[in-house]
Amino acid sequence: MINGMNADAAWVAPIVSIPSFILMVGISVLELLVAAIQAYVFALLTSLYLNDAINLH
Repeated sequence: MINGMNADAAWVAPIVSIPSFILMVGISVLELLVAAIQAYVFALLTSLYLNDAINLH
């Protein structure tokens, strides 16, 4: 027995852990993409506001 598992359940761990790891990496990449888009939009809006504040028409 491996850590309380019998031989029938020993093959389940790799089958479950590999897709779980891939899903975790995919969600992390998606979070980084969202963070980058938020930073870009914040910088764009800040620069537009500062441009309008400095250059009064």
